[in-house]
Amino acid sequence: MTWFLIFAAAVFGLFFWLQRRAQRRDLRRPLAEHRSGMRHIGTALELESPIDNGIGKIRLGNRDWSVRGPNLPAGTKVRVTGVQDATLMVDRCVD
Repeated sequence: MTWFLIFAAAVFGLFFWLQRRAQRRDLRRPLAEHRSGMRHIGTALELESPIDNGIGKIRLGNRDWSVRGPNLPAGTKVRVTGVQDATLMVDRCVD
């Protein structure tokens, strides 16, 4: 009976260790869910509100994002060029 308990504890411990290891590996990926802004780099958007003093807001998907870039009026096409924390860096689209 003792050997069975030791074996069961080892199997459960190994299972949970492997699950934890996989979770940590996923969190370190460059495109992990908590780094969701990275997936928008290169996306072309149209500004719904102007960017004033280099700061603005935009709705992308189901989330409102802070944007930083040159002062631009509403309706201007912009492209996401980078991400810093939870702020998207944008620049005017030239195409």
